[in-house]
Amino acid sequence: MSITKAGRVTAPGAPGIHLASAHGGLASACLTAPDKSLDVEGQSRQILETIDDLLAEVGGDPRQIVMAQVWLLSIDDAEDFARAWNDWLGDRPVPALSVVQASAASRSSQVEIRAYAATVE
Repeated sequence: MSITKAGRVTAPGAPGIHLASAHGGLASACLTAPDKSLDVEGQSRQILETIDDLLAEVGGDPRQIVMAQVWLLSIDDAEDFARAWNDWLGDRPVPALSVVQASAASRSSQVEIRAYAATVE
């Protein structure tokens, strides 16, 4: 089995990464928002929309999210994140979720999200 990857990112002084990968029935996508000028809710919405696209690109099923991890610059913004999350989730099955306070590598990022999804069979 090969590993499928998408969203190659490189920048001077930063580690080279892929934003999404899939192998063995599980796909994962992780990123921060491209538009750092948005508030937490706006950054969360932008990330979640992109996660759907990235998961689909590597064969993941965006409607079959197994688990998500969220890192907020300030846990005080948890309600703002939750609004974006609940809107995005809609009628999808509710996955496991972990929300913690932690700094992303880019200090201008207020939120980083990783989602794991089952792959399309």
